[in-house]
Amino acid sequence: MSFSAPHVLRHLLLAGAAALCVTGGAAAQSNSQQQPAAGSGLILPGAVQPQQPQGGPAAGTIGGPAAGTIGQPQQQQPQARPAAQGPAAGTVGAAAQGAPAARPAAVAPPKPAKPGVPKGEWQVGPQVFSDGTFKMCGASVEYDNNLHLILLRNPADRTQMVLGIPGAQMPTGQRAPIKMSIDGKINREVAAVVSQPNALAIGLGDDAELLKGLTTGSVLTIEVPGDTASFQLKGTTKAMNDLTACVKGGKDGTLKLPAPTEPAIAPTLAKLLVDAGLSSARAIPIDKIPPQQRPGDYAWQIGDKVLGAVRSFPMGEAAGDFTKVGDTYMEQLKKSCEGTYTPAMGAIEKVPAYQLRSGSVSCDSNGNKIHVAIVMQLIELPKQAGQEQAIRVLNVFSHEATDAEKAQADSASAGILKVLKEKGKEPLTAPQAAPAAKAN
Repeated sequence: MSFSAPHVLRHLLLAGAAALCVTGGAAAQSNSQQQPAAGSGLILPGAVQPQQPQGGPAAGTIGGPAAGTIGQPQQQQPQARPAAQGPAAGTVGAAAQGAPAARPAAVAPPKPAKPGVPKGEWQVGPQVFSDGTFKMCGASVEYDNNLHLILLRNPADRTQMVLGIPGAQMPTGQRAPIKMSIDGKINREVAAVVSQPNALAIGLGDDAELLKGLTTGSVLTIEVPGDTASFQLKGTTKAMNDLTACVKGGKDGTLKLPAPTEPAIAPTLAKLLVDAGLSSARAIPIDKIPPQQRPGDYAWQIGDKVLGAVRSFPMGEAAGDFTKVGDTYMEQLKKSCEGTYTPAMGAIEKVPAYQLRSGSVSCDSNGNKIHVAIVMQLIELPKQAGQEQAIRVLNVFSHEATDAEKAQADSASAGILKVLKEKGKEPLTAPQAAPAAKAN
């Protein structure tokens, strides 16, 4: 991996953070977009959109579900956020690129009950990124068999189907072979991926015959390993036409777009940055960046060449104490440097609310030096009644720059550390019923 000043956003932390072996993070869905420049506007408390109510996040939370986490808000129902944590970045419908797993021939799928009937009209509308720009259009409908069908189309005119299964608890990221049939005349076997615990994303790509069949056929049958469901295709002709018109309007700029449902940066994190003296930082809408290139759960830019980010890792007890967790992170980070890797981390500091550790690492690859200032924060809350395990979260704040701007990165990191020390003077209060920690 080599670095140069114009490509500072292709940062050292990515591969190391993503590969941290003590946690199991799930990549979030992104559409085919160029990596954006930092957003305009200051990160000020009044300039950040308030988060949607999430039923009271746990103590210490910065926009996330578990105590101390700095992650995305909890997932909505499939019809609201059908594309979250979907197939590999590149296009909606990229799931079709994956090779389906072999299916045991001895297992015969059950015959579907009578086809589900739509409970209403197909609802078509645009979706936007966290910065308010056009993302894609979706058409969704609920059936009387309690399942949902969602059709998504991105600006590249790639189409994806999402099968929503309310209440399901499927392992996110798992791939499965899917058989689709329209009236028994059009038959396809495609790959699908569990995009949310209650949603299965099925790539349709640019299969013209299949897409046309959805508008002219009568019954769609979807067969997954061990189960089969069928759906009346009532209203799909209008839905697909409306979907096409919606995408065209989004690309032309003539479509009225909704307000973002999530902020580009969490309000509490924005306040922390302001308190740290970083009010000039500009939020980066990370949902426009492919998952494998995202610097963290939230990101910001200072000046032209300093990239700030924060990422949360829920920690199991098996991950060990803070020393072991920190050392594991640094070893994983080392794998991202194709050159001379030099860590310089300080000792662990304890405050009543959590533990902190700060320092920096550098990577010298063929004379291109990258400097990353780091603050680690480990939050541990005692196990409460009804919890299977205690809540432990590692938050990693980073500021990355070329060697010439390392003083600015170090200064930003020092500001974060000062604020965390001040805020940590009082112990965190564990919630009465905290949700289980999960990867973001």
